[in-house]
Amino acid sequence: MTKYTRYFNTIFYGLIAILFSMCNAGELDFDDIEVPTYTPLVVAPIGQTSYTIENLIEKLKDSTLIITEDNSNLIFVSYRDTTLFDDYLSIIELEDVTNSDAIDAGLDPIPGSPGPQDVVIPTQDLSFEYTSPNNEELDSVKYTAGTITLDIQNGYASVLEYELTLNDIVNLDTGDPMVISGTLPASGSDNVSQQLTNHKTLIEQISNTNIFTGDFDGVLKVKTGDFINGTEIINYTLTITNAEFSEIYGWFGDKTIDLADQSINIDFFEGISENGLVFNNPQLNFYINNAFGVPMGLNFENISTSNADGSSVSLSGTITDSPQFVRAPSTSQVGSIATSVINIDESNSNMRDLLAISPNQFNISLSGEANYTNEDGSDRNFVTATSEVEVVTEINLPLNVKLTDVTRDFPTGIEGFDFEEADTIRLVLNTVNQLPFDGVIDMQFLAADSSVLFEITDILFFNSAEVPSSGKIEEPVTNSAIVKIHKGENGGYQELLDASVLNLLTHITSYKASEDNFVKIFSDYELLIQVGTEANISHEL
Repeated sequence: MTKYTRYFNTIFYGLIAILFSMCNAGELDFDDIEVPTYTPLVVAPIGQTSYTIENLIEKLKDSTLIITEDNSNLIFVSYRDTTLFDDYLSIIELEDVTNSDAIDAGLDPIPGSPGPQDVVIPTQDLSFEYTSPNNEELDSVKYTAGTITLDIQNGYASVLEYELTLNDIVNLDTGDPMVISGTLPASGSDNVSQQLTNHKTLIEQISNTNIFTGDFDGVLKVKTGDFINGTEIINYTLTITNAEFSEIYGWFGDKTIDLADQSINIDFFEGISENGLVFNNPQLNFYINNAFGVPMGLNFENISTSNADGSSVSLSGTITDSPQFVRAPSTSQVGSIATSVINIDESNSNMRDLLAISPNQFNISLSGEANYTNEDGSDRNFVTATSEVEVVTEINLPLNVKLTDVTRDFPTGIEGFDFEEADTIRLVLNTVNQLPFDGVIDMQFLAADSSVLFEITDILFFNSAEVPSSGKIEEPVTNSAIVKIHKGENGGYQELLDASVLNLLTHITSYKASEDNFVKIFSDYELLIQVGTEANISHEL
């Protein structure tokens, strides 16, 4: 193969690469190009190739893209990202519980016992507050760890045998209440602890307070000569410390919960100028799988896009006017999930503006308002240690688009060469185009400092057929263009010898873009490209 043939093959590869600059076509290979056998005609074929949109899509290297198509072969490009929220402590966090009080049994005085006797302290009904830091209403809690401790001081001058039955703290396996018992010396004290593992506390709302109960029973071992003056008290402190929970039930109020903070990288727009590519009805969809028993209202005011130039656009529209409802499982559905789908599109947002800046990032920060639409607590809440909220974010871009002078440079290094035996070379570009695009090329010979030595502008590479009312082009359009390089003034030959870089500057505009028209891209659309040369040469190739 001669040097100038190798050179035009380089140009040819570049021409192919320009077609789908928005699809990272620089990643494409051209192993399937057929080079016809040379025939001694005036026109020397260099090669030809054909691509369908499906071929090009298959060659994309972006692993984060999901490519689908509908029954009509219309293509959809999607980005998906998933975040998990499992911090139940940000929904409700319970602290240590302390209850201190005194028991006044109201016993009849005994000035001095004539002999040993047992004096029974009548059952005392005790109530304890289960405090919550933000005044959350509690219905019950189940423990995986924790300690309950009774500190007790005997105000009687006789030995006290006691038993505290905590009716609302029960064993999860047997249902039996927890019992704390012991013997106090006369005027003495005791400290008794038990583990809360595998227990639960049942809690009742009384006067807007979380209450659990117990019964205190005691027997005084009165000896001969002991006295009871009837004013003695038994002081106690009941504490729950270092508790860890498997489940908490109640109503947790209207606090704000930070669910997700993520940035999704988008390579699809790489190299596309702002406002060059516009999608018809792009969508941002959220699939929310909530295993917490807390309904929420999701806030969308902290969503934006940004591009490599530092420009950014924030989401606006009715979707940001108020929180969007997120369902929750009921207290009878612990362990299951409730799914909510929230769609953001042009009907409720400025989605088109977010994508018009050719973003390289989608920035998504989501917060939820707990108990949105459940302010009165009529629907009770729950959290478990294993509950989570899964947020699946989907950016869905149907290839129903408008392109306006989408430009991109494709520079290719070229070595110096000569074709002294060729007086004039014409590169012949034939296309058979089914795509709804017009493609124009500027061919530039660049010096090492990137200055333009010579250029040929406005080469019509391919043009669009009329798009019918169905939206799909069935009959392609043929186009032929000739690029002429020759010796002599303004022929480009000497500049080609001096150039270090061949740059192909592409301009792609979709059908009737100036009329705000959108075109659909189907996977079976095809583009056929044939490249040949016409050469005046002084010897046989």
